[in-house]
Amino acid sequence: MRVDALKTLDFDGVGTLTDAEGSLGARMWQGTPRPLVESFLPKLPANVVSPAMRGLTRRLLLTPAATPEGPSQGVSLIIERVRLLAAMGDQAGVTALIEAIPGRANNPALLRLETDVRFLGNDNARACSTAASQVREGRDSYWLKAYSFCQALAGEVGKAQLASALLREMGEEDPVFTQIMDRFAGASPSPLASLRNPTPLHIAMARAANVQLPKDILGASTPGMLRTISISPNAPIDVRLDAAERAETAGALPTEALRQLYMGVSFTDQDLANPLSKAEAESGPLSRALLYRTAMIQSVPAAQAEPVAKALALARRGGRYAPAVRVFLPVLKRIPATTDLLWLAPEAARAALFAGDAEVARGWFAVLRGAAHVDKDAAGVLASLIPLAKLAVSVEGQGFQAADLVKWWETVKGRENARAFAEIFFSLYDLMVEPVPPEAWDLLLQGAERTPVPVASAALWARLESAARNRRPGETVLFALLALGEGGPAQADAFTLTRVLKALEAGGFKTEARAIAIEAAVALGL
Repeated sequence: MRVDALKTLDFDGVGTLTDAEGSLGARMWQGTPRPLVESFLPKLPANVVSPAMRGLTRRLLLTPAATPEGPSQGVSLIIERVRLLAAMGDQAGVTALIEAIPGRANNPALLRLETDVRFLGNDNARACSTAASQVREGRDSYWLKAYSFCQALAGEVGKAQLASALLREMGEEDPVFTQIMDRFAGASPSPLASLRNPTPLHIAMARAANVQLPKDILGASTPGMLRTISISPNAPIDVRLDAAERAETAGALPTEALRQLYMGVSFTDQDLANPLSKAEAESGPLSRALLYRTAMIQSVPAAQAEPVAKALALARRGGRYAPAVRVFLPVLKRIPATTDLLWLAPEAARAALFAGDAEVARGWFAVLRGAAHVDKDAAGVLASLIPLAKLAVSVEGQGFQAADLVKWWETVKGRENARAFAEIFFSLYDLMVEPVPPEAWDLLLQGAERTPVPVASAALWARLESAARNRRPGETVLFALLALGEGGPAQADAFTLTRVLKALEAGGFKTEARAIAIEAAVALGL
């Protein structure tokens, strides 16, 4: 536990981040009333697909700071912080935070959160040690169920059945728990028909008893649960892959773990002989695994390029672009940027800009520029990518000026939802690069109408802008995240994006604001 620079520190203010690791500062809540934090911190979205938002959330939850001033409404901020980190699947963060809390062994709520994290991490030994100590204290039915499972794990099936009988006498209805416990007792294996609302204990029990997880388990899973499902051998491979992609997108699973899972999938000889057509017909996680496997076994650049390009294009259409870029980037970096691979340049350049890899981007932009003199299509692709490069502060976008926005509009106005698309891009450009000229904005007035979109309340905006203006970092980050919501920058409208980014910049989070802008631009299809 770090306590330097703090006058007083109670358990709610415990944290683990140092300044070098992105701490928001020991006084991040100075000027923010405690009742406000207690009301809104629990509402933070845990299941976000934005790396920039996840980074800000993590820093907010792990920063050691003096607790906000004011009367408590009975909400434990440390419990809420641990709960959110666990839901995010940040096992390292939640473990470090719990271990930094003095006297946690006397806090049943913290012990339960820690035990759930242990079960999700397949650390049954430590989870069971805690369950044994708590059941002796006469704690609630959760501990009795956990201890009953632990007895079954230890081969004490008779004792486990007695505990299960006691649960039934207590009126505890948990059909999933009962079914899996029956499996431990030697009952004939039967699949779980449904598991829409799994608990960490359910998942740990199913894995230990080798009970196959049903497909609907993905319906309401948090990133932490998705991570565990992705590495559970008792889940169908398509369920594991879907869970792995979603967990990686949310930052709960390392990209390398997703690559390894892709490589572990078995495919038929027919699939491997026709990977591109197979992937096009059945776009999804299995298709990306097939394309990754194909790219990895090829040694000729052109043969590697085809599955990479197909995977990136399909992922962009299917809303899984970010994990696809991270997975395929090492393969892409091995493919030389040459004129005979001009067809790969659009996807390669876009992926490099998204990944922030200036060297790879430079090579593919050079290919496009060389071809643009004689090839109309190449010139069009180059024109469509330059604005993204400008927004990403890449040298490849240096030639683009605000006056070129009028020409850019001409290249995109025929696409579906062109005006909404342009409104967001113009808003990002106006805020992050330079003012958009009135004549460019005027183009979007044609046929303009009021479009109802879900936006945050006026009160939230007022609080966010006041926090940013007065440099209250904790509050600024909290309300910026709430304003973006679970949909993040990919689903935000121009109004929401602009106000959030302005607030973040004013509050001293310029780097984070630009990262969110890039995510929004790529999600737009730039």
